[in-house]
Formats: sequence, structure tokens, C-alpha cells
Amino acid sequence: MTHFYIIRHGETVFNRKGRIQGWCDSPLTDLGVSQAKQLGKELKNVPFDVCFCSTSERAIDTASSILEGRNVKIIPSKNLKEQSFGDFEAEKSVDIFKDGVRFPDGYRFCGGENHSDVIERVTKELKKIASEYPNANVLVVCHGSAIKHIVNALCPGFVNEKPNTAALVPNCSVTRMDCDTELKLIEKPHLFHGQQTLK
Repeated sequence: MTHFYIIRHGETVFNRKGRIQGWCDSPLTDLGVSQAKQLGKELKNVPFDVCFCSTSERAIDTASSILEGRNVKIIPSKNLKEQSFGDFEAEKSVDIFKDGVRFPDGYRFCGGENHSDVIERVTKELKKIASEYPNANVLVVCHGSAIKHIVNALCPGFVNEKPNTAALVPNCSVTRMDCDTELKLIEKPHLFHGQQTLK
């Protein structure tokens, strides 16, 4: 049984500016770096065998800050990237999602990925990692929408529990899953007591 600790990256410049961030990227803010370092302290007693992370700079930098001072290999994977939002990339969230507008299937219609696409891509990658690292503690650093849709696939209705991705999967939140042949949700996204979040 592989034990996954799945982390959303720390706060970024685009998070702070309210811009949509999928395959486009922006650097961590000072708060984002401190969130990751703080989480590293909270997870210091978990003996990680390896870390996989998205190829986005924000995920790689978060992983590096969490594992600072530890001898844990970080392996970037394109299959752990955020959902692509197509033409909505870098746009203001309030302009795209105004008046409670939602896109129940996703963003293939504007050149991005549907929710089913990101679920299939990330699930396949996590199962591949589990097959390569059986009985390991694996740190995974990726993204809010990717985590949100994977959790919703395992716990239907999760996406409706809170108003948006930032509330459902806060920066540097931890989601726990186990995998033998199939993924099993152990803990929904949560913050440790005292962790700072974007106001």
C-alpha cells in the first residue's frame, strides 16, 4: 500500500491577484514560501521515500521548501500539472466566473481540459507511482483544481461543499490517499492548526 500526501502549492502572485492559473505559471509569494516551510515542519516526522511534483515552477519550489534540509529526491512529472483552462489562462477569475457562472464539464470548449481529462491524467500517474513505489510514503505537490476533481471522483459532491477551489483546497493543504491497485481517500484537503492562508 502506497501512502500519498498530496499538497497544493503555496500562494503565488496570480493567486494573490485573483488570476486563473492552470498551465501558465507565476512565482510563489513570500507567504507562499513561508506556507511551504511551515508545512515542512508539520510533516517533519513523516519519513518520505520520494517526492513527485508538477513541472510548474510553483510546485517545484513548494516541494523544495517543504523538504528543505531533507535528503528526499524530487521528481518532476508533467502528468501532475494543473488542469488547463485554455483561453481563460491568466484572466481575472471574477471576469470568467462572474455571477456564479460554472463550467460543469470543464474547458475543452476553449482549448483547455475537461474535468474528466485531469482526473484521468492525474489518477493514472498516481497509480503508476504506486506501482513503482509500493509500501512507500510519497509526497506529491501539485494543484488545486487537479486535487479538487480527484477528491470529487472519490467522494462525489465534494466540489459543492465550499464556494471555490481556494476554499476547498487551500494553498499548502494536505490531502491523504492510499493506493494498492485503486486510490482510496483517507483525508480530504486540510490545513494544520496555525497555517497561514490567503485572506
